[in-house]
Amino acid sequence: MNTLFLTSALIATFTVVGHCTIGRKQFFLPMVEANFDQTAKRVMGIVWHMSTVALALPAITLFYAAQYADRISNGLILFIVVQYALWTGIHFFFTVTSGVPGALYKFFQWALCAAIAITAYLGM
Repeated sequence: MNTLFLTSALIATFTVVGHCTIGRKQFFLPMVEANFDQTAKRVMGIVWHMSTVALALPAITLFYAAQYADRISNGLILFIVVQYALWTGIHFFFTVTSGVPGALYKFFQWALCAAIAITAYLGM
């Protein structure tokens, strides 16, 4: 068992669960109920569900990699590392430039993405 992949998978799963619960309540449902263009609202709904899938697949892959590290390609893990490293950069940039007081704590997704990228990388 690769414990670093397992750690990364657990953090990734925590992220998916947070996305589907807290994110749904604080972002998705208010966005759906907001009064703005129906096409834009529909596109945001599609992006929300695509994001859910994009968060879930690496978590599943990392659980598999934790159990069967000898069967998994380092290239696949590197893809996940790069994906989460880029998400870290995007989240961090928009967090620090938001102008929201306490943004580093309110928009903490950057830290979860960084932890997933780092633990997956160290597990390789």
